[in-house]
Amino acid sequence: MTEEEPNPWAEIVGPCYTVTSMARTLGRTKAEVMEAGNDLRLLMLRTEDGVYLFPVFQLHDGEVVRGLREVLLTLQAGVNDLWTWAQWLNVSLPEADPPRNITRLIEGRLDEALRDARHDAWSWSN
Repeated sequence: MTEEEPNPWAEIVGPCYTVTSMARTLGRTKAEVMEAGNDLRLLMLRTEDGVYLFPVFQLHDGEVVRGLREVLLTLQAGVNDLWTWAQWLNVSLPEADPPRNITRLIEGRLDEALRDARHDAWSWSN
């Protein structure tokens, strides 16, 4: 990838918070935000240059989307790659209802999200 080419992950993941801005948004300390990222209560991505980012899509009305941790733990059984999980949550699938998996969580459709997460995790691990 050259300097002129945009990073494709920026479009896949969308806007992100830094540790500081996520802490401010959630009313937590930076240490609490890092701890939440480390134990998968938040989706925390690490860039190649060591910067930690938190995709905005995991918040709704200023709160972490309910069921996020359960989905992340389920996806982890298939592949331990947080960037893949971000893609799974946020990429729009035109034929799906709703089109993005994160929308299922926002709408309270955790059972459906977990069903698909289990299926995809299984396929990743085989």
